[in-house]
Amino acid sequence: MTKIVDFALSKAKTTVMIAFMIIIAGSYARQEISIAASPNVQLPFISVSVYLDGASPNDTSRLIAKPLENRLMTITGVKNISSRSVLSFARIFLEFEVGYDMDKALVDIKQAVEETKYELPREAEDPQISEYSEASFPVMNISIVGKSSIRQKVFYAKDLKDKIEGIEEILEANLSGAPEEVLEGVINKSRMESYGVTLSDIYYSVANNNLIIPGGTQDTGKGSFNIEVPSVIESAQDVYSIPIKVTEDAIVTLGDIADIKRTFKDFTSYARVNGLDAVTLEVRLREGANAIDASNEIRNILESYKKTLPENLKILISDDDTIYAVEMVKELNGNIITAVVLIMVLVIASMGFRVSMLVGLSIPFCFLFTYLTFYSLGMEINFLVMMGLLLGMGMLIDGAIVITEYADKKISEGLSRAEGYKMSSKRMFYPILASTGTTMAAFIPVMLWPGFTGQFMRYLPITVFTVLIGSLLYSLVLIPVLGTYLGQTESTLNKKETRESIFKKLTEFYGKRISKFVKNPIETCLAVFSLLLLIIMSYSYFGKGTIYFALVDPVQAEIEIKARGNYSALETKEIVELVEERFLAIEGLSSVYLRAGTEWWNSGADKIGGGFIEVAPAADRTRSGLEIMKLLNKSVKDLPGIFVEITADIGGPSFDTPIELDILGNSEFEVNRAVDEVESYLRNEVTGLINITSTKPYPSVEWSVEVDKQKAAQLGVSVADVGALVQMLTNGFKVGEYRPDDSRDEVEIRARFPESDRTITGIQNLNVTTLKGLVPVSSFISVIPKENRQTINRRNGKFSHAIGAATLDESQVSAKVQEIDHWLQKKDFGQGVTYKFSGMAEETEEVNNFMIAAGIMAVFIMLLMLLTQFNSFYQSFIILTSVTISFVGVLLGLLITGKPFSTTMTGLSIVTLAGIVVNNNIVLIDTFNKLRFESPHIEKSEHIINACKQRLRPILLTSLTTIFGLLPLAMGLSVDIVARDILVGSRIVDWWSNLAVSIVFGLGFSTFITLILTPAVLALPYALRNDFKKFFKITD
Repeated sequence: MTKIVDFALSKAKTTVMIAFMIIIAGSYARQEISIAASPNVQLPFISVSVYLDGASPNDTSRLIAKPLENRLMTITGVKNISSRSVLSFARIFLEFEVGYDMDKALVDIKQAVEETKYELPREAEDPQISEYSEASFPVMNISIVGKSSIRQKVFYAKDLKDKIEGIEEILEANLSGAPEEVLEGVINKSRMESYGVTLSDIYYSVANNNLIIPGGTQDTGKGSFNIEVPSVIESAQDVYSIPIKVTEDAIVTLGDIADIKRTFKDFTSYARVNGLDAVTLEVRLREGANAIDASNEIRNILESYKKTLPENLKILISDDDTIYAVEMVKELNGNIITAVVLIMVLVIASMGFRVSMLVGLSIPFCFLFTYLTFYSLGMEINFLVMMGLLLGMGMLIDGAIVITEYADKKISEGLSRAEGYKMSSKRMFYPILASTGTTMAAFIPVMLWPGFTGQFMRYLPITVFTVLIGSLLYSLVLIPVLGTYLGQTESTLNKKETRESIFKKLTEFYGKRISKFVKNPIETCLAVFSLLLLIIMSYSYFGKGTIYFALVDPVQAEIEIKARGNYSALETKEIVELVEERFLAIEGLSSVYLRAGTEWWNSGADKIGGGFIEVAPAADRTRSGLEIMKLLNKSVKDLPGIFVEITADIGGPSFDTPIELDILGNSEFEVNRAVDEVESYLRNEVTGLINITSTKPYPSVEWSVEVDKQKAAQLGVSVADVGALVQMLTNGFKVGEYRPDDSRDEVEIRARFPESDRTITGIQNLNVTTLKGLVPVSSFISVIPKENRQTINRRNGKFSHAIGAATLDESQVSAKVQEIDHWLQKKDFGQGVTYKFSGMAEETEEVNNFMIAAGIMAVFIMLLMLLTQFNSFYQSFIILTSVTISFVGVLLGLLITGKPFSTTMTGLSIVTLAGIVVNNNIVLIDTFNKLRFESPHIEKSEHIINACKQRLRPILLTSLTTIFGLLPLAMGLSVDIVARDILVGSRIVDWWSNLAVSIVFGLGFSTFITLILTPAVLALPYALRNDFKKFFKITD
């Protein structure tokens, strides 16, 4: 394979031209590639929703959810299937295995629904199938607030909605806090009864006068004319004139018995922003659309639209996730430039300017190569990619350092720069290939990371892997060519400069010390192993626990408000305003968005409202985000009967709650009883838990209208007639729809009684037209209050409820899960009742198992590569000991800095270190083998000492470059030299400090111990052999 070097040198101009083309194409890709707000994660969820107007939760569960569940369970790839049945709705939620082909899943579900549709009630609407993706969640909220009527706010909100939905990246902008329009006919009950008009008369009259009737075309031979029969309702006036009933004396129109007006439906939800009533647009993106581009376009539209608003209205933007994404990418860019400067200062100080330029050119080359690769594959840049570049920076120059350092050594021996670089590239070809290959091998399993966390974090190992491919291309192909023409003519080793005297003194000092380790290998090994054991035992006693991802200071939080009781829409608004008042009294918040009322699919479990809060920028507040979260929790703790859940958004893969427990069983009664018992235990006996909730709602009161069907039949009255009368007392009886010219949506036409008659006791005063004339409804009905179940939940065919909880400190989650699990194992909740931890606990277990498997796989791949390179099990295992040493170094770093062990970040750093730390040993042992081969007559201990002295400079440089690149983050600093800005404890630092600390300490400790242990272990067989011979000589 070293012929690649010969080819590159013989075709030097071609090689340089190819490199130049990569740089030009990479620069273009860097300008054109889009920056994403977050990694594009495919969500393996699909839901099937069915609407059946007025059906109780029990009916929707029995008549809709159950038949669909039975069929959907048979679909291939389904991991879990759950259903939620509420008033008028049932939703079946399917979770597939992560990575499953969702297009195939969608086709299978559509086929299953079509097969089951005929088993559903005829009155049910067609099932709606919905996919879930990043586009399913709002990317931004735009609120119109001010002192004006709701109609004015809705008018401008709808106008703005049309403009925003015209943006290519936008899928939809849904209105929140704005009731739907309705053409309402308020029926005069006495007139209706006096004319003998029934609700059926109204319904069929409107329906028969609201039809599209094709008149056809008349061809007279002298012309062709379209014939139109106008019969579609176009305005409120058309509704007034609809004939309802014809008598001998007159024609009764709808206007004779009703006052008709265009208004809004009764409020079911209210939106509030920073203490003001608002109409809010929740903006959603199209699948695959770039959030940052969309945000910029929206802001441009808003800037011009603000000029058209009246003075009493203004626009507020909230929940714009792209702001944090842009800041993170920008901040990481600054950190990358800072790392480049730090690394180049180190390299220049160690190797001189011209050599350092050859090494430094590898950074832009590899970065641009990565951008070009990503652009060619249609990938986006996000903060994980930027962190991958920062992490890979120290690794990518390792090969260049090794080759230039060895070339410098050969030039000092009298070779020309062309001969020196050619010999260096060939001599170090396989060691660099092996060392870089082992590093890449460590990232191969991580690129196959399964689950949500894997999809989220995969960009980082893919980036590092791509950077390392570029570094191989640069160090093995370009360095010999560039060194031949641009390299140093005189070795830095021959220059009497301070930097060289330091390295010479350091090498001499190390050489004297290393001879002692080589002469006493057994004692050295025992001392090192004792030190490692001491660190491990110290961590087991003084470690700070385990977290799932990272302890990030939150910048926003999701709010969920629950209250028990039959609350009206106005009462829920008052409760939400009370919570809002408490929140606004806390300093450090930039926006508070709360909504009274919930979507049907998110209702149940006593939820009456929700929203989010955003923390002010760090420069505008004196408290941390975590402190603000604690104050928010404290502020609403004393509200009687009101439960407010505040879930901080710390970035990364998210879960409903850190601790999630599913209770399942065949009996709903047994499941409910178990939930009550577990919830009581968590609230009263487990300390340190907050936001304890369950999906089990407390029963509410409903009024059941019981019809004596036999009496009703005798009078010629159907249950449908009674139901229509009841609707007249509630939301109104829908009699049709029409589309006015000034609206792009259809407007319902509803009939209802005046507000004074709309009471639950008002039904007793109603009369119904029968064969025997007007008959009081009270003669064959009775109104009975009943206990009502708000929701019915099932999971995988069993009744289920979920219990959630959180801790003040996430590092305590693992311990609390163990404590709860220990208690649950002792409990007997009844036959068939089971439990299972899900969410973060489940994902943590999966990540732990994967990291162990990935580590074993990486070590096995590296072992194969090392055996191929060295053809020695002993030397291969010596090299792999550095992996264990680096793991102990990680524990030492966590102990010193007081950080918890992150399942994701620390686990990733350990796997990453497995590929990095072996490089030092590879170069060291390869040099030892080379010296031993060239001078077999010299004592092996001398070869070990000489190999260590020769490789000291490249080992220190390759390790220190990686350490220097991550050192600011490990110190808790975000340093941007370009912007001349130093941030302490920024979001970037919170995200990546655990990873940086682990790699800095793991690599630093491993390098230090390797320089002591590896020479001792290399000398160990020879020392044992000599001791063995001496022993037998003495015996003889």
